[in-house]
Amino acid sequence: MRNFQKVVALIALSGMCLAAPAPSDGGTASKKSTKHHAAKPVKRDETAEQLKQLKEQLDAQAAATQQLQQQLQQTQQQLQQTQQQLTQTQQTAQQADAKIATVETNSNMQVQKVQSDLSDVKTALNTTTVTVQKDEKRIGYLESPLSIAYKGIKITPGGFVAAEAVWRQHAENADVASVFNAIPFVNAPTAGTNGHLSEFRASARDSRVWTAIEGNTGSVKLAGYVEGDFFGTGPTSNDNQSTSFNLRLRQAWGQAKVSGWTVTGGQMWSLVTLNRKAADPRAEWIPNVLEAQYMVGYDWGRFASLRVAKLFDKTTVAVSLENPSQALVLNQGTAIGFAAPGNSTLASGANFSFNLAPDVHAKIAYDDAKLGHYEVKAIGRVFRDRVQPAAGQPSSTANNNLAYGGGLGAGAIIPVVPSKVDFIAQGLYGKGISRYQDSGNTDLVVRSTDNHIAPITGWSALAGVEARVTPKLEFDLYVGDEYYKKLNYVGLDNQLNGYGVESGPHANDVRGCFFEVAPTGQACAPVNKNLTHGLVAVWYNLYKGPYGNLRYGVNYAYVHRAVWAGNGGTPKANESIAHVGIKYFLP
Repeated sequence: MRNFQKVVALIALSGMCLAAPAPSDGGTASKKSTKHHAAKPVKRDETAEQLKQLKEQLDAQAAATQQLQQQLQQTQQQLQQTQQQLTQTQQTAQQADAKIATVETNSNMQVQKVQSDLSDVKTALNTTTVTVQKDEKRIGYLESPLSIAYKGIKITPGGFVAAEAVWRQHAENADVASVFNAIPFVNAPTAGTNGHLSEFRASARDSRVWTAIEGNTGSVKLAGYVEGDFFGTGPTSNDNQSTSFNLRLRQAWGQAKVSGWTVTGGQMWSLVTLNRKAADPRAEWIPNVLEAQYMVGYDWGRFASLRVAKLFDKTTVAVSLENPSQALVLNQGTAIGFAAPGNSTLASGANFSFNLAPDVHAKIAYDDAKLGHYEVKAIGRVFRDRVQPAAGQPSSTANNNLAYGGGLGAGAIIPVVPSKVDFIAQGLYGKGISRYQDSGNTDLVVRSTDNHIAPITGWSALAGVEARVTPKLEFDLYVGDEYYKKLNYVGLDNQLNGYGVESGPHANDVRGCFFEVAPTGQACAPVNKNLTHGLVAVWYNLYKGPYGNLRYGVNYAYVHRAVWAGNGGTPKANESIAHVGIKYFLP
């Protein structure tokens, strides 16, 4: 364009030069004009040539411009075509996107439908499976019922058959239940031979039978339970040609539950016994041992009781009235009325006490699925004796004495590893509580000075770990201890009397405990101070299934017996005890 403008300017300048008039100079000019007239044609020819060249250049520029305009027009047309193609491509892409969205929507709908159909199939399959399982369970129950339906109640029989053997380092002349408070000294006149002989005994007496009864009457849930073993004895019970022992009542109680309240009456485990949960019968914790006397340090009882319990969310409060007994007496006076051989339906070979009132128990238990079971408990006891009048004197000159005993205890079962490992601890402290301690020592002393009752202070404790290593293998470890404090008083002769007298004329005579055959006039009459017991148990389930549970167990225990020092020294006794047994539990 700039060249084109230059050409136009040049043409315009040339035209101005051609059109300009000649100067009027008078004669001089005319003369000059005449004189130089021959040179003017030459200048015109040059100008014409220049103009021609300029025109040619202009034409060339015009042609070039026209060509550029044509190219521009073609480029514009191509651009329009490209835009049209782009628009068509965008429309095609939009249509494709729409089709893809439609396909995706349809696909999602199809997937959802398939998933819904699959869910319906799974639900139907699960429902069918559950129905089949229920039918199979019902058929199995009808073919092999665990319970018997009778007049609207459910009766479930149970029990186990036990075949057990025990070996003791020092003979106690006892069955599979050891006598911890009378372990023989190695050198003792009354058990000297026992102390030098070991003991082996096989027994099936721990076999057990029970029956549980359940029924509902509206909002009230009723239950009952009866249980027995074969530790009863009779005149013909022996190990000679035919081992024959009697069925013995362990438990027999009835129960009603309504609105969180539970009332239980009958013979059952004492409320002092550690529970696994709440305070219900059949929820007691019992050491998992073959030893039928359980463990030193274990607090328990099993007799007639009336128990009332109330559940508050995770907390249970229970109170019970339990049949008492004050037969564990060291009577140094002249009082009577503690116990005497039974009459009528009471065994004549055993002593039964004249009780004033039932023992009173209370317990508060807390249960949490993760934290475990915890409880605190209390016992209240009352003791009574009778001081008779002198011969021929009226009863007004005599009197009855009363004394009170009791204790406080606590226990816990803590799941260290849920469903795998539990830690157990329990203990009791008080006065006159030996009846509830496992080894059953002495509850009280009757003082010779005034025939008053003095309960003996004592305590017991047990700790253990129960580990279910595999579904078949279980390992248990327990350690227990019992302690009986000395109780001394000054007698009428101004000398020490009582329980655990270590010096003076009334000291315990233990001189004979150091001889297999004691010298004349020397005795072995110590009183216990402390008992310590450790036990390891291993259990293996040979079979556990719909036909019951066949279980094999091995226990080893070590017991140490310490007595209060007396006249002659401080004898001690130790006992190693091994149990082996196999039990078949009914399904």
